[in-house]
Amino acid sequence: MQSLYFYAAGAISGVWLLVHLFLGGREVARPLLASVELDPMVRDVQYLCWHFTSVGIAGIALFYVLAAMSETVSYAVAGTVLAAGFTVTGVGLVIKQKAAHLKVPQGCLFLPVALFGVLGLLA
Repeated sequence: MQSLYFYAAGAISGVWLLVHLFLGGREVARPLLASVELDPMVRDVQYLCWHFTSVGIAGIALFYVLAAMSETVSYAVAGTVLAAGFTVTGVGLVIKQKAAHLKVPQGCLFLPVALFGVLGLLA
């Protein structure tokens, strides 16, 4: 049962990675790169952070798949800590900035990932 929770967390993370790469690439990364209002250094650092996020999401998915396949819970712990960190950061910053979670839902998207990770760790 434990591996099913980890596979679920990995699959959801994989979906979010695809959403990030394709939808985020079109809606966020391309307009960011095309911006002439931003200082080039600010623009380039933000683009680098977008790629760091890609690597982070891929890492979460990989950790969960490795945990499910190898039954090594340390991979799942790493994935769960990262997913929980994405959730707390994403939800917290939206609240701090007085933004709307419907417009900036990214943090909320990692809550089910973290929950499946926790369920797997408790199974």
